[in-house]
Amino acid sequence: MHNVVVVEDEDIVRKGLVITTPWEKFNCKVIGEAENGLVGMELICKLKPDIIFTDIRMSGMDGLTMIHNVKKVIDAEFVIISGYSEFEYAKQAMTLGVREYLVKPIDELELEKTLIRLITEIKKKKNVEKLRKGFQNIEDNKLLFFKEYFSASEGGREDYISEAVKYIRDNFQTDINIKEVADYLFISESYLSRLFKDETNYTFTEYLTNYRLKKALDLLRDTNVKIYEVANLVGYSDSCYFSGLFKRYLGMTPREFRDTLH
Repeated sequence: MHNVVVVEDEDIVRKGLVITTPWEKFNCKVIGEAENGLVGMELICKLKPDIIFTDIRMSGMDGLTMIHNVKKVIDAEFVIISGYSEFEYAKQAMTLGVREYLVKPIDELELEKTLIRLITEIKKKKNVEKLRKGFQNIEDNKLLFFKEYFSASEGGREDYISEAVKYIRDNFQTDINIKEVADYLFISESYLSRLFKDETNYTFTEYLTNYRLKKALDLLRDTNVKIYEVANLVGYSDSCYFSGLFKRYLGMTPREFRDTLH
């Protein structure tokens, strides 16, 4: 449910907006109303609504000053309600980050279109916040700091690691392991394992996992690719195992991650 506060000094306009708007249709609820900017500011800071409808020219405190003050306290969406003659004031509101402007008398269709846009924007912000918190909830999120290995020199042991990393890039979609790569390089598995850790700070398995999950993040942005297909495309035939691994590294399932993007 999205909470709404209406700040408007014209009683008939305020009551009309509060009473006649089909708020439930948009999963919204009016939790407060005020007749001027001063009372409105106090109410908004107390209730912290998601959406605020406000007139510009009001006694006590005008709408622009109120918006300027409350934006320091809360992150909300604002809708300016005003007359044609006050359009210059509305343009000033845009500099404060206000995206929506409704002209009195309020057209019902325009109001509904405005609410649809606002709800979409609120969902986007909440999804981004959910994603951010998901990352923060992981004590050791290696994927966030994962850097692909690139050799800074030529020759010597770095060549083995460069070739091993290239092998991962070319074959990560298949069921590869360190023995396969060591055989490819004609060196022992134990030697490659030691070199890999020394040069990249990752074990072979850690590097391969990070690389695969990084690729999975890109694939999950395309909603036409099913999650089990993403798993297969990054080398995991078991989609349940892939989802569990994904959650361990990112703090959310692949589906939850995809939901935060839309």
